[in-house]
Amino acid sequence: MKKSADAQGTESWGDAAVSGLLAGILAGAVMAGFLAAAGFAGGASVADVLSHFGTGAGATPVTGLLTHLAVSGVYGIAWGYLFRIVRHLIAAPAWLVGLAYGLLLFLLAQGIFLVGPTLLTGVPPLQFVIAHAIYGLTLGLSSGRKGGV
Repeated sequence: MKKSADAQGTESWGDAAVSGLLAGILAGAVMAGFLAAAGFAGGASVADVLSHFGTGAGATPVTGLLTHLAVSGVYGIAWGYLFRIVRHLIAAPAWLVGLAYGLLLFLLAQGIFLVGPTLLTGVPPLQFVIAHAIYGLTLGLSSGRKGGV
């Protein structure tokens, strides 16, 4: 009988990618839920908030949500690889490492992706920071449950 990689305490690169992908999609859904609720509380419709994530002026809420979840999944794959490497090197809880990752993504988004006018520049900066913190916390918590740090 073959032991699973998780039972042995090691995870293959492929397992890390799939775990990260699924955690990223989950975290992206939680992040989108927060942004939709915050936007709604601020007077915007949920459809308007989700449309901000689309790739063009005529983005629909569905394409915005799907685009957001796809990007969240890609960042989740990167998280899966990174977490596989650092969980044995850093003596910190997975939620804290995830929080740092989410805030790093925020800084990258602000410094690289959102330097010009985009639909996402309409999201208030404080909401965007909190949303990325929620994304990272969700990643860390979902990864920590599988025997991580």
